[in-house]
Amino acid sequence: MGAAALACCLLAGCAQGDPSSCSAPPPWQEANAKPGQPQAELAACLKAQAYDTRSMSIPLEPNAQGIVAQCEIRVDRLAGHVGAAAPDAAADQAALAQARADVTQYRQCPAR
Repeated sequence: MGAAALACCLLAGCAQGDPSSCSAPPPWQEANAKPGQPQAELAACLKAQAYDTRSMSIPLEPNAQGIVAQCEIRVDRLAGHVGAAAPDAAADQAALAQARADVTQYRQCPAR
């Protein structure tokens, strides 16, 4: 996964204070995802997982790490990867940064 693509996804996030930034993201489901676009699939999964955990009392770092791990497994499984892919430190850091940003974004939303 390209670190630049993930960084772009992070930068394209909604601005704080924007009411639409608190809306639920489209559901990311493995059955409906389109293989061949791992960066987009990972970004969508991270946002959906962050939204699902928005009201949980989990510290930011473990929450973000868990979301990244879950989504990487889902995207790899969707792509048909049997084993773990070769580690890409830049992509991992970009995914973790995106997960942190997504979790932080949704935690700032008012309770509904």
